[in-house]
Amino acid sequence: MTSIILKKIKKQDMNAVLDWFDARQSKFYKIGWAYLKNHHDVEDIFHNTILKVHDNIGQLKEDKYFETWVTSIFINECRAVYRKREKQVAANQPELSHLDNKLEVLEDLDLLEEIHKEVIILKYLQGFSQKEIAGILDLPVGTVKSRLYRGLTMLRQLIEGGGADGL
Repeated sequence: MTSIILKKIKKQDMNAVLDWFDARQSKFYKIGWAYLKNHHDVEDIFHNTILKVHDNIGQLKEDKYFETWVTSIFINECRAVYRKREKQVAANQPELSHLDNKLEVLEDLDLLEEIHKEVIILKYLQGFSQKEIAGILDLPVGTVKSRLYRGLTMLRQLIEGGGADGL
């Protein structure tokens, strides 16, 4: 990222924030879709994140971590919407999410605990390094490694036919 764009963002230039997000829209959309699987919710997360970045840019400690900081905000917004939706579903009787036409791997990924699911999404769907994931989730790198290993082991068991009972 050029320092010119970041300087504009730091001066709370909304157009600079929008331009930065436009250039990375598909990356963030994939993260949001992996969590929420709903276009309208992902769009809401985009808007909320853009506003939070614009309003809270002064909290950024080091310029080199700008993208990590923004990704962390975006993921936290996704988590909040996901938790809210889960509470609503629980209150209105559980729905069967497996009726959707999803790829088998994504279905199985949905069966994993959130702590394992999110590191797999960030590593394999978004291409973040383990160190970057540690920064995004505010975890030690060792914890990221163990969650990746455990999550991939569980996912492999599910794919090989163990299903939810195989965990």
